[in-house]
Amino acid sequence: QNKENQNQTKTYELSMKELHTSDPCPTVSKYLETDYICVRATHKTICEGSTKHLVDENISAGRRQLIFILGAYFGRQDKKTCSKGRPESEIQNCDCSKSVTDIVAHNCNGGNSCNIEVSTKVLTDPCTGTYKYLELAYECQSKKTSP
Repeated sequence: QNKENQNQTKTYELSMKELHTSDPCPTVSKYLETDYICVRATHKTICEGSTKHLVDENISAGRRQLIFILGAYFGRQDKKTCSKGRPESEIQNCDCSKSVTDIVAHNCNGGNSCNIEVSTKVLTDPCTGTYKYLELAYECQSKKTSP
């Protein structure tokens, strides 16, 4: 990686709504500092009413890796995703999403495969009457062995 790109500071404007929290001091300007690392995550979008089987892609190559869920959000954030054949009334609410990372991680983390049922029965309904989808990010990591 180019050394010029390392340790650079980037500035982005965020609203409290984007942070999914309330503003504790509305009249005071604030900033958020964060550290992050980039991981090569696999991203999947799964429409409501579907079941997706996640599997370690490298298992056939003889390398056993385990699935770890990085983030999972259930709801609707746009009118295009999973909209084919849906009535307009079911895709109108584009401000409807909640984290279901804990639920999906509980079912999948540490295994080399898992089934994810995308339904309000399993993931709870953040917005009744809206056709939803699951946005999922996960990675497969090598199985750690103890010394």
